[in-house]
Amino acid sequence: MILIAAIENHKNAEIDALCADYVKRCGPMHSVKLELLPAARTPDPETQKAKESETLLKMMKPGDTLILCDERGKAFTSRGFSTYIEKTLSQSRGKIIFAIGGAYGFTEEVRQQYPCIKLSEFVFPHHLARLVLTEQIYRALNILKGTGYHHD
Repeated sequence: MILIAAIENHKNAEIDALCADYVKRCGPMHSVKLELLPAARTPDPETQKAKESETLLKMMKPGDTLILCDERGKAFTSRGFSTYIEKTLSQSRGKIIFAIGGAYGFTEEVRQQYPCIKLSEFVFPHHLARLVLTEQIYRALNILKGTGYHHD
């Protein structure tokens, strides 16, 4: 199973509907789930990063693979991302969790411990990052299946 875990505070019905549509479309190819996690409400950015990183780590079970979405992470083309997902799926004994952090991202300790990917050279608000990631997972699964969804 692929799980998208996103720290998010603001509801956006349009984005929620688009993400839900991509998750549903993934169903015949692979199990994908989206889980929104509440942001830690604290005035200190370091405390917020620590609490939110802890929330993500608590979701993990033995065998799960955590991949952080971070602006300093590794960039991929869509085809390269599909290869990355294929390799990760073949090596993981549990869920693959793609995490979108809160407003201040992840603690440095967590960033050093887990692989980081970059969704774009642009920085997105969290709800748009969630939509981009959901669509790219759908695209990657289609590339792996060989459908006509992705055109080079």
